[in-house]
Amino acid sequence: MLNRFIRPSALIALAMFSTSCGLIVNGKFQKVNFYSSPSGAEVIVDGTSRGKAPILVDLARSTSHNVQIKLDGFQPLEMVLERSVSGWVWGNILFGGIIGLIVDASTGAMYKLTPEQVEASLKANPKAVSQVKGEGMVLAVALTADPSWQKIGQLSR
Repeated sequence: MLNRFIRPSALIALAMFSTSCGLIVNGKFQKVNFYSSPSGAEVIVDGTSRGKAPILVDLARSTSHNVQIKLDGFQPLEMVLERSVSGWVWGNILFGGIIGLIVDASTGAMYKLTPEQVEASLKANPKAVSQVKGEGMVLAVALTADPSWQKIGQLSR
C-alpha cells in the first residue's frame, strides 16, 4: 500500500524539480562583458549609460538590446545584442516540463544574448576636431579636411 503512494509522489516531485531548467540554470539576467580599445569608452544600452569599458553589465534575457560604445575623437560603435533560444529549453522538452517551458518563456530564462562578450576596437574619427583656446585666439586641428571647408591660409615652417 505504501509503495503505491511513494511511486506517484516520487514522479510528481521529479517533475516539479525538472521544470524550468532555464530559470534555475540561467536566471532572468545575463552578464555581458564590454571592452573597448582604447579603454574608457562609454557603454550605452537601450539609451541608458551603463558606465565605461571595461565593464560587466547584467542584461535581461527576455529582449534584444541596442548597444552604443562611444569615446570622444573616435567613431562610435553601434550593434544589437540578439536574443536566441538557449539549449536549456531542450531539457524542459525532453523531461516533459511543459510548466517549466511556460515559466522559462514568461521570465525570459529560455533565451541567451549573443554575443556574450563585446570587444570594440574604436577607429579614430578622421573628422574629429580638437580646439585649444588661448588669449583672443582659437586653434582648431582637424585630421582630415571636410571638402565643404574653404581654405583661408596655409601654415609653413
